[in-house]
Amino acid sequence: MTHTTHTKGNLKLVSAEQTPATILPANPEHLGPRALELMGQLQTTLDIAQQLELFAHLANQTVPFNGVRYADSQLDHDYLVGIEKAHQAHYRLSIDDDVLGDITFSREHSFQEVELNRLENLLAGLLYPLRNARLYSHAISAALHDPLTGICNRGSFHQAIRRDIQLARRKERPLSLIVVDLDHFKRINDRFGHSMGDRVLQKTTEVMEQAIRGSDMLFRYGGEEFVILLSDTTLDGAKLLAERLRESIAAIENIDGIEVPISASLGIAELNAGDDEDSLFDRADTALYRAKKRGRNRIQAAL
Repeated sequence: MTHTTHTKGNLKLVSAEQTPATILPANPEHLGPRALELMGQLQTTLDIAQQLELFAHLANQTVPFNGVRYADSQLDHDYLVGIEKAHQAHYRLSIDDDVLGDITFSREHSFQEVELNRLENLLAGLLYPLRNARLYSHAISAALHDPLTGICNRGSFHQAIRRDIQLARRKERPLSLIVVDLDHFKRINDRFGHSMGDRVLQKTTEVMEQAIRGSDMLFRYGGEEFVILLSDTTLDGAKLLAERLRESIAAIENIDGIEVPISASLGIAELNAGDDEDSLFDRADTALYRAKKRGRNRIQAAL
């Protein structure tokens, strides 16, 4: 496999058809007019998927290809525009020490050196718009996720429940909700310290993630309270899952080698004809309160 190395301003490019090459940023004044035009158009959106579609459309006018795939393991993004073929040109996109991901062009016949040079120039115009889109995506994700447990947070829950209620009504499908609250959590913090309390929340989250289905959505609502949205699930189905969750949480024997008593109370409600997002949650939360009044470490369905 042959490599070619050249520079455009402060942009160093190493191209090869099957060996990943690194694309580094260039100052705008060092970019060609086509790359500058492309950069300007890409800056019209902060949506990564839209950027890739726009980039693929514009780049294909300069160098024909059948498909382009962009993958970013840091943000768990993997987008494909077109169809992958046997001959591929791989590039790693980077600004300073920040790797932006990998992009791969493919087509039915091999890429010529002059075509790789053109692609590299166009990719240099992609870097800054893509970096801005990734920063925006990361900020949105951070705003909707709990930093301690890594799961979605209360703000994300309110978005999801509105969407799921609309979807359940449109498709005439059931929707249920489980509210989970760890029993005597303050005692754990007082006895073992807040660091252990954090570990209990993390471990409980892991256990619940393992118990729920792939279609279920788990949220940290606040403090030691969690919410689970169950699409296509009746009250009876939600009861079965709630009991499995209760048993799994109670079965946690220790945290980091220290025995810590952990249990949870759970309230369950199914979407009724007159429910909105607030009333559905309130009915499940009221059921949770009744479970705690009855002795904790139990499930309770809404009336």
